[in-house]
Amino acid sequence: MDFKSYQQKAAKTIQRYTKNDDANNYIPFLGIIGEAGSVLTELKKKLRDGDSYINYDHKLKEELGDVLWYVAAISTQHKFDLNEIAELNVVKIEDRFTDLDILAFKNYDDNYPEIEKFPREFEINFIPYDENGKKKVKIIGIDGEPIGDPLTDNTYDDDGYRFHDIFHYGYIAFLGWSPVVRSLLKKKRKSDSAVDENEDGARAKITEELISLFVYNYANDHQLFKYSHSVDTDVLKAIQRFTRKIEIKDCTTKQWEVAIINSYKVFNELRQNNGGRVLVSLKNRKLIYLGKN
Repeated sequence: MDFKSYQQKAAKTIQRYTKNDDANNYIPFLGIIGEAGSVLTELKKKLRDGDSYINYDHKLKEELGDVLWYVAAISTQHKFDLNEIAELNVVKIEDRFTDLDILAFKNYDDNYPEIEKFPREFEINFIPYDENGKKKVKIIGIDGEPIGDPLTDNTYDDDGYRFHDIFHYGYIAFLGWSPVVRSLLKKKRKSDSAVDENEDGARAKITEELISLFVYNYANDHQLFKYSHSVDTDVLKAIQRFTRKIEIKDCTTKQWEVAIINSYKVFNELRQNNGGRVLVSLKNRKLIYLGKN
């Protein structure tokens, strides 16, 4: 039986318990909570009684069926198509949980002149220093020249945010994207004026910085991902909302998670060692801390 047929049959059994339509519409919401509890009750019995609980499979199917009925009832009340709900859910879970070949991730400058492309592999060196009692970091490229201005934590606390540019390089390595670094490396795609303005311009750079700070504030409550292999789905979905009008909009939440977790691994190594060299490999989708000179 497909979801459409099930929903049609289930709709015929929806009951009116009161003359108040609002109350009738609330009842399935309360019912789904109760049935979820019934599902857990079956698990409790199985854990308690073990193999002696021989009716577990049958009862669990029955309780899951009741959950499905309430889902169908709520969908019908709101004129939702249960098939469409299932399809949307598959899109959501594939976006979030499907294992991906990171080497197949998109590069957003593949079709542009070489002079406008990110180097496919390069090293950068985070060099810390003190200036008038203030901790700073400068980033030196392979040509020995500084990339951008020196950075501080921009806060009263020594929280290591002066190393945060590694997040932007992580976006290059894993997502093939960073309007911030594209500007610093003078790789803006000026051959296309619309792309130069809308994808490589100020608004895109602000969006990227916002993402970095947004994730950092979340990471602070999770020990900077030192012991984590995942990022909360709500955080990843928020990032997708921030980027829904720029080229990176087609990145999945899983891709963002890969970029964030791996960038924080190197960020923590930079903080622990107070700087050092990093390999940014777009061609191999890697961000590797190489140590200090």
